[in-house]
Amino acid sequence: MNLRFDWKIPVDVPPDQLWQYVADTNRINQYAGLPEFAFQYIPEPDGGSRMVGETKYMGWRLHWDEHPFEWIEGRYYAVIRTYHNGPIRTFHTSVTLSPNNGGSLVHQKITCEPRWSFAIPAIYWEIGFSSRRRFLAAYRKVENYLRGNSDTPFVPVPRTAVPPGRLEVIRQRLANAPGREWLPRLIDAIETMPDEELDVMRPFVFADSWKADRRQVLKLFLHAAQAGLLDLSWDVICPSCRGAQERHSSLRKLHAEAHCPACNIRYDANFADSVEVRFRPNPSIRRIEIVRYCSGGPMNAPHIVAQQQIPAGESTTLDLRLKPWKYQVRSLKLATRCFVRTSSEAKTSTATITIHRPELEPEALELSPEVSLTLKNAGDEPITMMVERMAGNEKAATAAMVIAMNEFRALFSEEVLSPDTPISVGAVALMFTDLKSSTSMYEELGEVPAYALVRRHFDLLRETIAACDGTVVKTIGDAVMAAFFDPARAVEAGLEMHRVIEQDNAARGRPALGLKIGIHHGPCIAVNTDDLLDYFGTAVNLAARIQKESRGGDVAVTEEIWNDPHVQDVLAMRKCGHERIECVVRGLSGTRVVYRFWSL
Repeated sequence: MNLRFDWKIPVDVPPDQLWQYVADTNRINQYAGLPEFAFQYIPEPDGGSRMVGETKYMGWRLHWDEHPFEWIEGRYYAVIRTYHNGPIRTFHTSVTLSPNNGGSLVHQKITCEPRWSFAIPAIYWEIGFSSRRRFLAAYRKVENYLRGNSDTPFVPVPRTAVPPGRLEVIRQRLANAPGREWLPRLIDAIETMPDEELDVMRPFVFADSWKADRRQVLKLFLHAAQAGLLDLSWDVICPSCRGAQERHSSLRKLHAEAHCPACNIRYDANFADSVEVRFRPNPSIRRIEIVRYCSGGPMNAPHIVAQQQIPAGESTTLDLRLKPWKYQVRSLKLATRCFVRTSSEAKTSTATITIHRPELEPEALELSPEVSLTLKNAGDEPITMMVERMAGNEKAATAAMVIAMNEFRALFSEEVLSPDTPISVGAVALMFTDLKSSTSMYEELGEVPAYALVRRHFDLLRETIAACDGTVVKTIGDAVMAAFFDPARAVEAGLEMHRVIEQDNAARGRPALGLKIGIHHGPCIAVNTDDLLDYFGTAVNLAARIQKESRGGDVAVTEEIWNDPHVQDVLAMRKCGHERIECVVRGLSGTRVVYRFWSL
């Protein structure tokens, strides 16, 4: 005998605004008074894992298998739990949103199978009365918030004041920090935001909400971590679920490979794609405690547009409204995926994807945004399929970006990788400089005065590189190696270096210094060299070789730099002359095209 509960709740907010709150099952369950729970992942031999939950509810210590959530973004979600013990054997709930006179109709259905008949009255009371009342209150709270009648959609967070003595010390330490004008907003966020949002503080998300410059806010966060207001962590992001399954307080603890227990996969800890620098309040400022009330709802994976279980030998058709973009259809139990591009120019909106374990076909589709996608499971076991947006990490302060910042090198100079752990950092703009005719300068001035002049020029270059969001990696004799996340900023730095050196020459007199500069943009790896965070690879060697093609007073760059549209914007604004040359680069086969440019 199954017990059924059917609630239809009108909410005066349209579905597209309501979805992100209704589908935030962790917060909804918390506000509806459901208990916190713990869970563990059990690996499955053919890929992925299953989730086992545990909680205390209705006087029972309950254990259950949590089946994968199903949903279509903006429309509905559903989940099934199979309990190992307690008064309920199986529990199925679904929430559907539909338009209703300019608002929404929230249709929540619950079906459960009692384990014992004598438990039926208690189940009716708990679900049919108590739970309904609490969920109705949660939906009304969201409605009031979205209509501007409440400050928060869920449980109000009481202000947790930063201890006054510590706050004054931190303000003094950050008095001259970049982005210090945003410090009051940062302190207010630490005092008022819920724990789950402060546990994963992403500087660019805060910057966007404050309408502030992203780089300045990131610099403020770095200085705040050094000052004791925040703690910095290196979060290794799973490419599948996009959750941070590994979090490290130091670079030394990072490994070249990471494991996600939820997805049951291993993946590279790539600094450009997989490692993100995040923050949380220092425990002396505010203690963060994360409590889970749900683990698999749609807002835990907002990049997934639809997730469905396809029974063995059956088909399911998904009618989706997708924005023009790139998507992929995949499963944790498959070795391949189907890439879907939606475009208004596409000639069809319907397609069928057939699942033949461990592969699916076709491998690529182009469809119009109003998609009717049939998923056909040709296997003899059910499979959970996902349709997800292929998004970049535009909101992420990646490790590759942060280690190329002067602030990071200055504030966290002790942060280096484990000696045996080289990690890919993706593409970085690498610059090498060298003083022209430095040998004759040493002969003319003598070693001590010449060395003093070299140190003076190092200081000028270091200031210029930092002002252009780069960092000095190391000095080699009278040469400098620098790194930039943005190739255009590297070019700006090169042109500015010549201006600064010429200005210094005019103020100082003879001997006049001349600078040779080479820049290349390419993938490399980060390594620990004598407790120094350094770069290694072909791109580094090429950047060093390209510098040899500079004649002094100019900047030599590879095609990778020259063809960057933002670099061209810089050259146009600076009114530069240029020439194209072909040369043989020592240590590399064939010829390379190099561009030399200079300020007119």
